[in-house]
Parts: sequence; C-alpha cells; structure tokens
Amino acid sequence: MAVYVEIEDQDLTQDEENYFGNAGYFTRSGDVMAGFVYEKLIYTQYKELNLVPAGFRPPQAGGHGKDFEFFIRNYNSMIPQNSTSGGMGMKVGVELKLSETDDYGQSGVKYDGSWVLHGGMDQVAMDKRKLLKAAGVEQVIRNRWNPKGIPNIRAGVYSTQVSEAKRQEDKNRFRSFDFKSNAFVNLCAKYYLSKQCPYINISSHGLYHFGTDPAGLAKEFGVKNFTTAVKGMVCRVRLKPSGKNSLTYNTSLKIDADAGITASPVNLNDQLFAEELQEDAMMCTNAPSNLALLRALL
Repeated sequence: MAVYVEIEDQDLTQDEENYFGNAGYFTRSGDVMAGFVYEKLIYTQYKELNLVPAGFRPPQAGGHGKDFEFFIRNYNSMIPQNSTSGGMGMKVGVELKLSETDDYGQSGVKYDGSWVLHGGMDQVAMDKRKLLKAAGVEQVIRNRWNPKGIPNIRAGVYSTQVSEAKRQEDKNRFRSFDFKSNAFVNLCAKYYLSKQCPYINISSHGLYHFGTDPAGLAKEFGVKNFTTAVKGMVCRVRLKPSGKNSLTYNTSLKIDADAGITASPVNLNDQLFAEELQEDAMMCTNAPSNLALLRALL
C-alpha cells in the first residue's frame, strides 16, 4: 500500500585524535554534527575492548564506507560438545543512527525538463541518491507534481532570480508532502546490505539485522529484524527556505513516526552487552592477537 499525505513546510593514537578533532564534526553555523559524535562514542567504546579490527576507522564527515566494524563471535557456528574451542569469530559492519527520526537517504530535487534528484558528487551523496532512486522516489515526485505544470524555480532559474510572487506561486502549487510505502523498508535494507552492513544500531532503540544475520545475533541475543521491526517508512518531499529569498526542493527517506519501530532487546551502547561480546570474541579460535593476549592473561 502507498499513500500521499500533504504536510506543512516545516585512548587513541595521535592519528585518531586528529581524526576526531576534525572541524568536519561541526556545521558552518557551529552546531555539533551529532551523528559523527555518536560514531566516535561507539568506536572508542569498542576499541577499548579490542574489538575494532586493526586498520578500521569510521569515514570522515562526507566520506564513504561503513560507520562501524567490529570482531565478534559467529554464534551461527556450532561448538562441539566438550571442545575447548570458543568457536569462530568474524568481522561485521554496522550502520549507526541516533534515533528513529534520522534520514536514511536524502537529496536535492530539481526540475530539469523532468523532476530529478541532484546534489553533491561525493560518494556519500551519490550513494544516498542511489538509495532514493532504487526506492522509486523520482517517479513518486513526478506523479505528484507533473500535473501541476512547470515550476518557476527550476534548473537554470534560481529562486533568487524570480519575484516573490512567483516564489509564492511555487510554494502554493508544489506543496510539501509525505509518501508512505511498504516497499521502502526492504529497499533500505537491501541498500545497507550492499554496503556490507548487515546490522544497524539505532541509539534510541537498539541493534537490528537487515534480514540477514551472519553472526547469529538473533538466535543468541534476540536481535530483531529491521524489516519487520520498522512498521513503515516515508518519503518526505519539501520546498523549503535555504536563505534570504531562496527556496530549494529536497527529499528524504525516514521511518514513519506514526507507524513506529519495535525496540530491540540489546543495544551497542550498553557496556555490559559490549563486555559480553568481548568475552565471547576473545575465546574464538581465530581471535586477533590483541584479544588472544587477553585470553592468555585470564
């Protein structure tokens, strides 16, 4: 089912210290980019437990790659009875989000003979557009706005180049809207799986897998499936102010706040859970040298 709803406009190395002290953690107005601060929190928490693989660092602001990666036991791997082995471990990627209100893809929108997504050419921006295109967002916008004609603000004609009356005309014709679809959740999961991230940790709700659980965390800890825990997602399209006499079109994909999300029983934020993962990981036959050393010291 899909539906349109109109809305109102509305102990680190020096290298690591340099990374986390980067000005990229702040917006031009000086606001803290909370998502990157959260990535730092999780990274440092698990690095102190020797669970972060050697050489892994989260991407810089605007960079590309996994938000987080750690070494944990593969709970799908059976340990023979009376065996002294602690099983086998594996490295897994995790997407990190602060809350259910975070964006899962965002982009600018413009009219260039047709409504299209546009924006930066860095890898992150292109990946976000790729997700939105896979979700059919361009067609959603065309279906909604094509009948309303050609906008005054379009490719080659900036909002600062048209009169206030024409800006107001666009605001009245091209109203912001939400488009809800059951298909968005599975498309979102497929996108993160393609990034080699089978898991996501939402700080406010816990740890989930994207329908594929390579480490067996559902069996061992009850980790929930994102595709069933999230009850729906929404594509939000807006014409919003972006400066004096300036308007821009943009779109984002979010969890549907009205439908909600079921909390997972475990959370990477939880230090006790983190220590349990460490205890199991250090017993793995293929544990990295730093974890194997901890095991030897027990």
